[in-house]
Amino acid sequence: MSQQRIINGRYEVGELIGRGGMADVYLGRDERLGRTVAIKMMRPDLARDPQFQTRFRREAHASAALNHPNIVAVFDTGEEQLPDTGQHTDVSLPYMVMEYVDGDTLRALLRKDEVSLDQAVEWSEGILAAVAYSHENDIVHRDIKPGNVMVDGSGAVKVMDFGIARALSDTSATMTQTQAVVGTAQYLSPEQARGEAVDFRSDLYSMGCVLFELLTGRPPFVGDSPVAVAYQHVREEPPEASTLVPEITPALESVLKKALSKNRDDRFQDGKEFLSALRAAHYDGIPVSDDQSTAVIPPAVVPGDTQATQAIAPISAKDDSIFEPREELPEDYEMTGQMETVDDSRKSKRRRGWLIALLLILLLGGGAFAGWWFWNEAEQQRIEENQVDIPDVSGMPETDAQNALTTAGLRPILEYEHSDDVERDRAIGTEPAGGVTMQRYDEVTLNISLGPDEVQIPDSLQGASEATVRDTLEELGLTVADVSYVNSATIPRDRLVDTNPSLGSTVSYGATVALRMSSGEVEVPDVRGMTAGDAENTLTAAELGLGIDVVEEENADEETGRVFEQSVDPGENASQGSVITVTIATEPEETESPSPSPDDDETDSPSPSEDESSPDDEDSPTDEES
Repeated sequence: MSQQRIINGRYEVGELIGRGGMADVYLGRDERLGRTVAIKMMRPDLARDPQFQTRFRREAHASAALNHPNIVAVFDTGEEQLPDTGQHTDVSLPYMVMEYVDGDTLRALLRKDEVSLDQAVEWSEGILAAVAYSHENDIVHRDIKPGNVMVDGSGAVKVMDFGIARALSDTSATMTQTQAVVGTAQYLSPEQARGEAVDFRSDLYSMGCVLFELLTGRPPFVGDSPVAVAYQHVREEPPEASTLVPEITPALESVLKKALSKNRDDRFQDGKEFLSALRAAHYDGIPVSDDQSTAVIPPAVVPGDTQATQAIAPISAKDDSIFEPREELPEDYEMTGQMETVDDSRKSKRRRGWLIALLLILLLGGGAFAGWWFWNEAEQQRIEENQVDIPDVSGMPETDAQNALTTAGLRPILEYEHSDDVERDRAIGTEPAGGVTMQRYDEVTLNISLGPDEVQIPDSLQGASEATVRDTLEELGLTVADVSYVNSATIPRDRLVDTNPSLGSTVSYGATVALRMSSGEVEVPDVRGMTAGDAENTLTAAELGLGIDVVEEENADEETGRVFEQSVDPGENASQGSVITVTIATEPEETESPSPSPDDDETDSPSPSEDESSPDDEDSPTDEES
């Protein structure tokens, strides 16, 4: 039995329950506090990459700073030392010990069932509460999406994965490091798509996208590639949600319109404002009015200038006073040539200054445009050269699907979910779907099947060996609890007779099943007192399948024609098909008595005279002889 893995002398690492782009998540147990936890550990193959180390630590720092019922709690963080691989470098494996949420992601729930308006609003309230709290702590999540929101068994919402979150003070740097946009294309704000600096309102736009999908079942923008979707976020208006789901009220429509405004100044300015507007729209039918927007801080003005800046009226063609010559001087006024030269020189310098300034403006503007054009062309060429098509991996085994995506230059992010149509451990598909064009090294969600949520125990397992039964049940996601042996007339020894729950029944995924294997024997019934025919019918019946051998024996003490003895005692086991010998009582035959009767004495006893003369009878001559 393998030794259980323990980290920090406290946390027991259990089975793998999730995989991400840079980390694996394990079911764990805090031995000190006796509670179930989730342990998120950086993937060993990425542990030597300083960028991933930094990102993982940033997530741990951001998550640990937040304590809110709608945010997955981080209990502890640390690092586990990797064993030396011969590279003579110390490498640590960062980990986070988090709250274990027993539930599904919003992404999985959206795929599984339609979401009612009430449920969509209730879940959105929980997400907005979490977002508002993180904003109050100066944390911008930057990747709000259904895959990063958990819903537990009670319906409570938990926001997770602050892997690309930053403090607001750090977001003055744009969302791009090497011109690669961070985030998920379908939920990017316009400023994220443009690679600009983000703030709280960027999260609220992403939340608007999530609300739109919860209400309609699809994101506001869809396209063949992340680039196409990002372009729509920047340039196009989303469809009206009520055209997709007529039950959506005008009040909710107004909330979506405001949340998805291209200009962040036109959106809700904080999570609490968004939350209040959503509640008012859904529960009270109060729409967001056009003038109901948080005032934007105006640009700085010169102190004392309290008037709004006004446009200068254009100069009329008739108003040429500024071009008229000065009033002529008196004729007796003498003006030296030097003065005239100085005045002309000043005018000439002024004109040259304006011309030079204008020329510089034109040159700088043209240069900037030319630089932008060449950069844009180069960027487009780079994007096109790095584009790859997502391969169709539907139905592939998990390992093959991962390899296909990796070979294509993409980074698979595994998510596990139940499916009634796809076998366990096979790929359901990808997000985006196969055939969509993406940038090389982009992340692609690979959905792996856990099999059906409810499983039917196959009837066909009856008569199978224990090993076959175990393998089949485990492939269905079931667990074998115990094995016992029962008698059976038809199922060979060590073959399955039945299960508990019984064969053919439907059970929940992960349920335990007990096996009932054949002993190869049957219990012999009591046929004593039966006639030969009744005993034969009983022993050879289908549920027993025994043979019979009838023997008769005279017995005056037993009832004639009835079984008084059987070769195997009642209640004892006999091998399948055994022949049972039964003994039937018969009546004994009668024999003649040797004792004499009175009549026999008179007729058979000779007289004394006869006895005396009898010896001479043979020698006496007859009359004929004389």
